[in-house]
Amino acid sequence: MKCTKCGAEQEADVKFCTQCGAPMEQDNQTPEDNGPDPAKEEPAAEAEAVKEEEPAAEAETVKEEEPAPTAVTVPAEPQPNKKFIKVLSAVVAIAAVIAVVALAYVKMATKDPKQVVIEAFENVFPEGQVYPSEELFGLKDFAETVKTADSQGGLTLKMDSCSDETVNAYAGSGLRFQAKDDKTNGRSFFNMGVIYSGMDLANLNAYYGDDTLMLAIPELSGKVFTVDLGDGLADRIKNSPTVGPLLEQNGVDVEGMAAYFTELMDEAEKVQTEGKQPFDMEALINRYKEGCKAQENFKAALTVEKADKGTYTMDGAQVSCKGYNVTVSKDSMIEFIRQSSDFFLQDETLKADFMRQLETTVKMSELMGGTMSGTGNMSAEEMQQQSYEEAKNMVDQMIEYLDKALTDVNMTVYVDKKGRLAAVEGSTNLRLDDTDVSEEGYRAVTFSCQLQGGAYLTQNALASITLEDATDTVSIDMVKQGTYDKSVLTSDLSLDLSVPGDGAYNFTYTSTYDSKDGSYHLSGEVGGNGSQLVKISATGAVDQLEKGKSVHVNIDSLETSIMDDSVNVVLSGEYYYQPLEGEISPLEGETMDVLSATEEEWTNVGMEMLFGVMGLCSQLGISMY
Repeated sequence: MKCTKCGAEQEADVKFCTQCGAPMEQDNQTPEDNGPDPAKEEPAAEAEAVKEEEPAAEAETVKEEEPAPTAVTVPAEPQPNKKFIKVLSAVVAIAAVIAVVALAYVKMATKDPKQVVIEAFENVFPEGQVYPSEELFGLKDFAETVKTADSQGGLTLKMDSCSDETVNAYAGSGLRFQAKDDKTNGRSFFNMGVIYSGMDLANLNAYYGDDTLMLAIPELSGKVFTVDLGDGLADRIKNSPTVGPLLEQNGVDVEGMAAYFTELMDEAEKVQTEGKQPFDMEALINRYKEGCKAQENFKAALTVEKADKGTYTMDGAQVSCKGYNVTVSKDSMIEFIRQSSDFFLQDETLKADFMRQLETTVKMSELMGGTMSGTGNMSAEEMQQQSYEEAKNMVDQMIEYLDKALTDVNMTVYVDKKGRLAAVEGSTNLRLDDTDVSEEGYRAVTFSCQLQGGAYLTQNALASITLEDATDTVSIDMVKQGTYDKSVLTSDLSLDLSVPGDGAYNFTYTSTYDSKDGSYHLSGEVGGNGSQLVKISATGAVDQLEKGKSVHVNIDSLETSIMDDSVNVVLSGEYYYQPLEGEISPLEGETMDVLSATEEEWTNVGMEMLFGVMGLCSQLGISMY
């Protein structure tokens, strides 16, 4: 058959013309011309008129009996599907809306470069970070336990060997310290023991409870010396046959001193009960963060722009990091220092704490019948005013010097996809006097730092800083490495200092702890110009551990060597801390009231102690004659 549009011959089953693409409508195709056909030659208009004149039924009969005339027509161009166009338009509109919304979301979700940089620096030590040492030992819980729980602890160190033969003769000798603290009942005990050849040579025991202080040295005297620090202390001191007259002869205000000691005891009990120190540094820092705008103003003054990306090692893998060019202006640094110093100098709580400290110092000086050096007869208020004026002058001088020395700091900061600080590279200049940058006195400073992550962001890190002028260079390089696999913790640190004149100094530290068996090794060393100045190392095992509550550490070896091991000392011992066992009782022995004792009693005690010292010396092989 033929295409009605272009006349090209087509196969019978083709639906679209292979030449022009027009649809092949077989019902409207013109059959091959085989001769005239009267029915086909009737005009279409005439047939239509006949149909109009005949009745409807007859017309229907004629239509059934006679074939309808076939008209030869050329098909029109196919019209577009309107329903399809509507659907397509809707899809395009929806896609456009989605694209606009996505673009708006990306714009809204993308942080300002300055905010990215600030958050990266702030999260170097994030809140809530659990460090391996905390996970293994519970150090924060230990710190809280020490402040609030009834506990006891001790440290023993004995000398195993010494490179000096004279000292080595005392191998097996050492010291022992023990302390018990019963916060519930307000009692405490302390012991310091001197060990000789593995045995106790002498002990100093102390006890405090129920406003009574007790001291004893059993190896020197059988007496237990006591002092009642309760009510009436001033009268007891004043009426003492020995202490009172001695204090008065030296111009000491006895009643004032008694009141002073009472105040100190009350303050100590308050600190122990409330857990507050005279200078609460944590509260001071919180007040600074909340009440001082120095940090906010410093952040606002930063200039941050996007820079090229960089690749750095993070958590043992190479990662691509976004780069930001950061400029810290000199003016913003100076303003930060000024605002911060003004806050601390004007903080009323800090002033009050400082005033109490001064009042205590002045009062003690007055009680002892003298004055503080350089203060004359100044009151505590006058001393505070003078101290604050001196501090303000020092701050002003420092700011004036820094204003001349500092210049803008230019840095490139790299942040990984998690928002962590990966690296910082920067430079600045220091003017050590009023000279121009091209003259002597100008120092170029370059610095870099890479935080390589691990169990925490700073576990592995590289850092360096270099100061350079026309002739000399000073550089400091740091390498920090560590690993932690939930059982073994390692940490290594090295610092290298290079100074003009081929001077080189270094500090190294290394530690390993295996929680499976409790074994540990610690070592620290300082060297210079190829020589070892001092080295300290320790090995042993933590054989008992209840995180945050109790610990027992065996010190198998604590070695100290000096000047390339020319002097070497090896110690051993143990350390423990645990909940209090049993009760703390007053010292046993014949008591002697220090304030009520007569001169004769003191003489007898003195002679007893002298013979005790002679006995100890004989044990040590030391002649008293």
